[in-house]
Amino acid sequence: MIYRLHLVFLFLFIFFSAIPESTAQVDHKKVTLYFHDIPLEAALKKIKAQCGVNFSYSPDLINLRQLVSLNVRNATLEYALNQLFHNLPITYRIVGNQVVLKKSKSVVPSGNTAKSSPPLQIAVRDSVYYPEKDTTALQVPPSKSTEVITTDSTLVSKGGSYSQVLTNLNDTYTQKKDSIAIEAYSSKMKLRKSWKEAKLALSKQYKFKRDSMLLARKNKYSDTITDIDADLLIHDDFQFTAFYPLGNHSSTSGLYRNDYSLNFLFGYNGAVSKAEVGLLANIVRKEVQGVQVAGLANACGEYVRGAQFAGLVNISNQEVIGGQFAGVVNVANGAMAGVQAAGVVNVGVDKLDGVQAAFVVNQHNGEINGGQIGLINNAHKVKGFQFGLINVCDTINGLPFGLLSICKNGYGRIEAYYSETTPYNIMIKSGVKSLYNIFQFGGNFNSSYYRWTFGYGLGSTVQLSKQSTITIDVTWMHLNENEGFTNALNEQLQTRVLLALNLTKRLSVFAGPTLNTTFSNYINSSGSVGSQMIPKRSILYEHNIAGQDGRTIYNAYWLGFNAGIRF
Repeated sequence: MIYRLHLVFLFLFIFFSAIPESTAQVDHKKVTLYFHDIPLEAALKKIKAQCGVNFSYSPDLINLRQLVSLNVRNATLEYALNQLFHNLPITYRIVGNQVVLKKSKSVVPSGNTAKSSPPLQIAVRDSVYYPEKDTTALQVPPSKSTEVITTDSTLVSKGGSYSQVLTNLNDTYTQKKDSIAIEAYSSKMKLRKSWKEAKLALSKQYKFKRDSMLLARKNKYSDTITDIDADLLIHDDFQFTAFYPLGNHSSTSGLYRNDYSLNFLFGYNGAVSKAEVGLLANIVRKEVQGVQVAGLANACGEYVRGAQFAGLVNISNQEVIGGQFAGVVNVANGAMAGVQAAGVVNVGVDKLDGVQAAFVVNQHNGEINGGQIGLINNAHKVKGFQFGLINVCDTINGLPFGLLSICKNGYGRIEAYYSETTPYNIMIKSGVKSLYNIFQFGGNFNSSYYRWTFGYGLGSTVQLSKQSTITIDVTWMHLNENEGFTNALNEQLQTRVLLALNLTKRLSVFAGPTLNTTFSNYINSSGSVGSQMIPKRSILYEHNIAGQDGRTIYNAYWLGFNAGIRF
């Protein structure tokens, strides 16, 4: 096999060395080009369209997004390339109909002027790759910064589109597969698996990036997607670890992508493709695709596609498509599509398509398309619902259900108004127009007696015009008679229908009828049952109900009136 490869390399070397006339013809092709501050990739495509040459390069070494400018008229290709790369750390060599780009150590004028013999060339598909002199076995390089494909409107401003970005992604994937093949055939393979396994790992990353980009386009995410990096892992079917690094992969566990991983106490992986189970904790350097189960904690350095189950804590450093289920805390530092369910706290920082459910607190700093269910819910932007004792958000397009709902950009009002039962009343409203919470306090004082009320309710406001609204409120109030608090049953249920007119942006007046009912077994000073706050002339219907304890409950219905000012 090695002997055949040597013959191929020798043949290619002789073939490319025997075409100086073709190279010269390409050198002197005439071009007329003008562009200013466009990506290098776009510039190379313009040159290819005029001259019919192909550019070959390693995407890890050449930054295709750097901006370049060129203004030449009826110039040779060689002159145009020299001008294009003059201030860039790029050198080039023209071989036949190929222009091979390489990264230089410093910024120098580039040109086809090198007199030394060219390095070994290996043709793969439609591109040419130059192996470095010190090429070694295909290895997993240390983590490094990755290029970023933006998924918002900045794509258009940079001269790109989703289809263009997808094309670039496909091109990059093809070039990287070629690079893997070349390195595999031109160096000593020391990995446990063949180069085909490395290509499979790259294929999985490519499919994820492609799917994520299309998902981002569909949902118009404002976050970013990292492009394919070179951090390829070694594939293995199974890993067992007693306590890292005591396992079959020892201290190199972080370099493996395992289908299955079993950790007796604490395990560490490069990535998991199907399932991982640990008695105490599982830590994965990159992604989890499948199920991760731990007695205490799961931690994923990149994304999760599947589900995490832990007795205490689940953490994903990037997006989660699936679910996180923990006894105490779930944390997703990227976008999420699915369910977060925790015994105490859920935390999210990016877009959520799904539901957060916790017994105590749900905290989300991004946009929610779905809802939150918990004792306390806090979110930045909600398209859906919040269901809890206390709901807090900046903006909500939906309904908050709770004892107290506070929306920064929602509905907040204070009313001072008159009622036939309590002339002096304050009402506080908080939530959104379609559904807000009501807190009511009222009083009726004179020289012979005093009565006061407190209550809670729900309401909704409909905008009739720019200057007018209709409000419907339902409030349950407890009536206290001549004492700080009346322990007897003494309740009033009030339904209000009010017309409000805006006087200024922050001040309006309102008035309207009310329908009231009372349930009371309070015995007043005259010895009769029921509050004396009820206006007798307005009663529509009244009767007594026999209570289970043998006490009579007075029930009456009457029409009333409210009028006041709203801030």
